[in-house]
Amino acid sequence: MMRKLIPLLPLVAAFFLTVSCDPTKKNDPETQDTLTVSPSSLDFEAEDASTKFVSITTEKDWTATPSNPWIHLEKTSGTGRGTLAVTVDANTGEDRSGSITVKGSKTETVSVTQKGKNIVAIVANPDPFDGNKRSSTTYQLLIYSFADSDGNGIGDFKGIQNRLDYLDGLGATALWLSPAHPTPSYHAYDVNDYSTVNPLYGSEQDFKNLIDAAHDRGIKIYMDYVLNHSGTGTTWFKDALANPDSPYRDYYVFSDDPSADVAAGRVDNYAGSKKPGMGDWHSVSTGNKGYKGRLHFKVDWTGTEKTVTVTETDDRAMPSNSAAKMWIFVGNVGNVGLYESSDNVFEITADVDTEWGFLVRTSSTSWDGGTKWGGTGKPITLGQPFTLNNSTAADIIFGGATTYYFASFATSMPDLNYGKYTECENSPAFQDIAATADKWINLGVDGFRLDAVLWIYQAQIKANQRFLDQWYQRLNATYKAAGHTDDIFMVGEAWEGHGVEKQYYKGLPSCFEFEYFDVLKQALGGNAANYVNAVNGFISDHTAERPDAITSIFMSNHDENRAAEELGRNVTKEKQAAAMMLTTPGKPFIYQGEELGYYGKKDGGDEYVRTPILWDKAGKDCAKKGVDNKVDSGMLKSEISVEAQEADANSLLNVYKTWSRLRNTYPALAEGTMTAAPGNGGSIAAWYMTSGSQKMLVIHNTAASEKTVKVTDDVSRPVALLGAATLDHDTLTLSGNTSVVFKL
Repeated sequence: MMRKLIPLLPLVAAFFLTVSCDPTKKNDPETQDTLTVSPSSLDFEAEDASTKFVSITTEKDWTATPSNPWIHLEKTSGTGRGTLAVTVDANTGEDRSGSITVKGSKTETVSVTQKGKNIVAIVANPDPFDGNKRSSTTYQLLIYSFADSDGNGIGDFKGIQNRLDYLDGLGATALWLSPAHPTPSYHAYDVNDYSTVNPLYGSEQDFKNLIDAAHDRGIKIYMDYVLNHSGTGTTWFKDALANPDSPYRDYYVFSDDPSADVAAGRVDNYAGSKKPGMGDWHSVSTGNKGYKGRLHFKVDWTGTEKTVTVTETDDRAMPSNSAAKMWIFVGNVGNVGLYESSDNVFEITADVDTEWGFLVRTSSTSWDGGTKWGGTGKPITLGQPFTLNNSTAADIIFGGATTYYFASFATSMPDLNYGKYTECENSPAFQDIAATADKWINLGVDGFRLDAVLWIYQAQIKANQRFLDQWYQRLNATYKAAGHTDDIFMVGEAWEGHGVEKQYYKGLPSCFEFEYFDVLKQALGGNAANYVNAVNGFISDHTAERPDAITSIFMSNHDENRAAEELGRNVTKEKQAAAMMLTTPGKPFIYQGEELGYYGKKDGGDEYVRTPILWDKAGKDCAKKGVDNKVDSGMLKSEISVEAQEADANSLLNVYKTWSRLRNTYPALAEGTMTAAPGNGGSIAAWYMTSGSQKMLVIHNTAASEKTVKVTDDVSRPVALLGAATLDHDTLTLSGNTSVVFKL
């Protein structure tokens, strides 16, 4: 039966045979002949379109026979020396092998192998988690809006305790709690008492119960401590205002003449600087501000400068003018109508009894639109014109002293004064606040997040470094004395560029790396080539300042637009952001709601980036009152709830759970060193994570389109996959926004 001829296809190469002979020796029986065939093996790709050759050396006849029908020879016999062209059919199956047998004076075999299209889908098969948390992942939560246990709409300690299984499932090894102290505000950064807890959140015993229950799950507790300033409601500040000789005057930055004191270098927390990095002086009056007796008031509205002159008198008191166009607002009486004695001049004699002073008003019903006129905090001098203003419009007082206090932030947050930075640890404020921190360490607290550390000494780096070093040493000694063998964890909010932030490692073991999210965003935008170098740059800069440095990385916090907002509310990118952060060295922080895809901007108020957790679809126990009910109801819908996302295997929440568990499972991911891997570049971020003998290969395709990567390692053990990936021999194909981790 005639063999069917195989048509010449683009993927099937042609073959030919050329033979050269020496006719003078062809039939010479005396000629010695030895058959040689080279090479001894031919290797073809799966769809090889090239021709490969076998060289035959002999003076006699020979035959060549392929072992398989997919191997093709132009001729199967010949005489004398020659070159044999060999081709194969395109292979769309598995790897295959065969041979060519060449017979002459002896027999030689040429092996033929061809790769197949062995496209294998990557399927993650991680090792079982042994229960030993390694990741150092911290979850930042806001006590007032995380979880409500008693139905009053405000988050509390018991609410957090009730949700510890959720936090444990997220792989958290520590919780950073917002300030737990008494406060007049919802956010609690204007602390009124460092030595106790806010009763809205529960009792000290409730706090202790939370700490113990967290420790049972391998979760540490970090308190947020505000060292730059307190609230105005502290007994310290109140006493300092009420009594010029109060010992608490030294706890704050007071001055009777700020300009002169700053110029003379007498303001300790400026650390020698003539200009603060941020903040203002605020005037206050101390002593007796009021007056009791009969006074004559004359308001002159005739010129550009508006004035009031107050004199003591024995003249008869006058009733309030019911048809008045100008009023004074005084004491417990309220509005007193003045009489117009001449054009735009208004007067009255009246008995007053006031503890705080008075104001001048151009409306008896409205306080808006500049209708309230007062002073700047300095007392009035009887018998002399007093210039009015409606911008500051402070109470016009009769006596007492006027002094000023400095606040880096709001008027309600006076800066604390630690004296000269060279001896700050000896200041009364340092000693008192450190004593309160000692209390919480002895209660079981494992560490602290320090607020606004740049402004303790007004952005003076050397001064702040020394203060923070003294603070850390003091509290670490307390921590050790409490029986711990490790060092206390402490991270500073040095909210500044990396060049400044890294210098704060001379005072603290960790600071937040605010530039990390910029690098992550750039990578997620498809420019991932610099990711490894940038992260390693952060770490090396930190360890250069302090060998035991811990680089704290995060995407967003309570003071910034949500990470999801910055990523365009793109859930695919949010998932990959989580996978990238949780495979990056350092100490990752997850911010409340980030794992659920919460988005939001600060434009309408910070409350809108401090949204309460929606635990179930119905919104039960959602602590909305903790943020004064300022929530985006368009975002806070049932589908974003914990209940809905736990039921969806592909949800963002379950991505966080999966990759957090991965980090907790493998020491190389949790604590390893990072080095670039082959393929890193363009939209591919590829690196190794190595710890001891364990080595992992991490690859992220941050493009929206499919990309391929040539791998040089044995990648037969995939342990994590986000997206879809296939492997064909040494070619890894990654779908858009796909991440994969291999254990090597």
